[in-house]
Amino acid sequence: MHSTRAMHHAVLVGAALMAGSTASWADEGGFLSDLWGRATFNATVRSDTSYKTTGIDNYDNQSAAPFQHIAVPRQAYLPPNLLGDLAGGIVGTVVDKWTVPIPNSLGIVHTSDTVRRDTYIPKANTTFNYQELRFGGEMNVSFTDAWRLNIQARASYDPDIYKSFDAGDVANIQGGIADGGGDRYADLGEPNYFEARGREGRKINPTEFAGRQYMIDFPTAILEYKRDAYNVRIGLQQIAWGQAIFFQTFDIPDGLDLRRHLILDRAIEEFSDKRVPALAIRGAIQATDEILVDSYVQKFQPSIIPNPNTPYNVAPAQFYKPLDNYYSGGYDTKLSYGIRLKADYGNWGYSAMAASRMNPLGVFSWAESGINKGLTGTNPDGTRWGNSLGTLVETVYGLKAKAGGPLCPNYNPSACRMYDSLGEALAHTPFTVGPGGVYSNKEWFSAAGSLRLDGLKALNTAIEEYPALRDVYASEVDNVQQASNLLNTFFLASDGSIRGNVQRDYYRESVFGLGGSYVIGTENPESFWDQFIINAEVQYTPSRRFTDVGLAHGGYESDEYIVTLVGEKWYRWTQAFPAAYLAFEFQHRSASDLVGLSLKGYGGNSGNYKVNDPVGLQGNDYSGIRTPKGISSADYLAFAGFQPWPNRKYIFEWAVLYDVRGGLLAQPLLKWNPGHNFSVDLFYNYVNGHLYGTPTNNLIRAIDFANEANVRFSYQF
Repeated sequence: MHSTRAMHHAVLVGAALMAGSTASWADEGGFLSDLWGRATFNATVRSDTSYKTTGIDNYDNQSAAPFQHIAVPRQAYLPPNLLGDLAGGIVGTVVDKWTVPIPNSLGIVHTSDTVRRDTYIPKANTTFNYQELRFGGEMNVSFTDAWRLNIQARASYDPDIYKSFDAGDVANIQGGIADGGGDRYADLGEPNYFEARGREGRKINPTEFAGRQYMIDFPTAILEYKRDAYNVRIGLQQIAWGQAIFFQTFDIPDGLDLRRHLILDRAIEEFSDKRVPALAIRGAIQATDEILVDSYVQKFQPSIIPNPNTPYNVAPAQFYKPLDNYYSGGYDTKLSYGIRLKADYGNWGYSAMAASRMNPLGVFSWAESGINKGLTGTNPDGTRWGNSLGTLVETVYGLKAKAGGPLCPNYNPSACRMYDSLGEALAHTPFTVGPGGVYSNKEWFSAAGSLRLDGLKALNTAIEEYPALRDVYASEVDNVQQASNLLNTFFLASDGSIRGNVQRDYYRESVFGLGGSYVIGTENPESFWDQFIINAEVQYTPSRRFTDVGLAHGGYESDEYIVTLVGEKWYRWTQAFPAAYLAFEFQHRSASDLVGLSLKGYGGNSGNYKVNDPVGLQGNDYSGIRTPKGISSADYLAFAGFQPWPNRKYIFEWAVLYDVRGGLLAQPLLKWNPGHNFSVDLFYNYVNGHLYGTPTNNLIRAIDFANEANVRFSYQF
């Protein structure tokens, strides 16, 4: 009932915004009547559906996470911080290596088991990857020949037909998924498809209105002045500095909104639907017949990533939704600005740009959870949770002397504690006990690899940056084996799993670009190369800030250059058909992939997935785990275009993105225009991230669950 009311409200608001009230304009020949004659309206209603064609679900979501149905052995080990510093000598050296197992004491102390996620997390039954209903409208009012008002509005609604994970289903396991330490709107209850909030609960985009299943936003709301050589736009707008399919080189002013269909919509229109609108002043001057100067000053708005357990979520749901510091860090007051010059002389074209911007992707790092929850407790239904190992750890922690007191004047994590309880200590770390988190060392390294992180470095970084982890017996490790032993000790003590907490911050960067184009002319107008357009663009960013592979605060800096080559051609294969549009593209990136993640995190491997793997059944299974070695660069090829039918009733489109390290996204599309303002788009997304080579060395591997048949119905009125 709530969802129905939300959709009804969204459509009514969108329609009212676009259509206005006829009565308010009916003043019989006055100013408003004249203005009404200068106003135009159009609107579109649309339904988008994606049907899953494989049995694979998004493995970043709870019910399809790696090792969901795989038994992984776990064994607890003696923590160095428990006895190491006190024992000293040979015993201390051995203990420091996380190699002394804690045996089961006649079954009294629970220190080993084999865990399967599906013991705790129910299986989803997903048939559809995507379903959205959308109303879009536009109003254009010309006040004078020079001034006009343009407003575009969207109202989107997701009926939630996916049967996805519901946090309420695990409320009585490990005390449920805890709230606190920031706004956890996306981690509690059913999946939240549209809301995007900062750490303190404020919406990141202040000009949109969103609920769990609906969103109303304004891609454009501008007042425009255009006369002679001058053009000025003031208001909410999207700024497009590039038209390449899949690739962004000069197209830097706006972040991307990936909530709806990630990058898997109709590729040729992708960026126009994904750019995040922002308040801006944009001015352009046609300085001469050949030279255009375009500049902007814009309020910073970050890219928006999907929420956990939504169909196209791209971050493992075992971690809490990143706490966004957009407001708490003061980034909402920052401005981005830039200038671009374009010049055309005969067959040659030149372009240059420079911008100072806040990078909209941001930098992710570990975050203090702020959640006071120990290793044992009471569920909402009154039952107790926890095991003997967790009880033992909490008891031993409570026996330590309080740091700074007479018994512990100098802090030593083996004998002293900084907090009143182990739960309070965990509140000052990035880790929280709760269901649906990471259950084993295998899962830890798998989740790290999917995020282009180094699981070993991430563990050590958390211990280095958060002293409270040493307080609860964690210590730095030297290799994957030690990390596995430490991790599984903590997972066993939690009586299930532990959830991670991360945050996002934003940093300023200076971006520079140069470009050139050339139109080939031949003596033979029938030649394929006649009027073939070649475009080249180079972007250089000194000291760009990237997410550190160990999730260290502040990330790390690296110079980056991006080179893009594009060939475009309108070509008529036969006189029976109109000309087809063809686009050939190549991009080389020196430090990041297409979505901006560091190449240093590529190549991680979580190990063997086989159920009956004989290796590692005793103790911890760390066989096959590989930390990322990184790749030196990323290279992508794209081929896209469309071919209209003679009567333009049909249009065949295609878009192919190829990662040269072994990934492929191919999208054939057929557009049918039966008339009466009605259209149908049928397209298929074929995604394969393991054509050859190491799958974790290519970008497509992250989305190769998304093989799907898509249909879009649109009606314009």
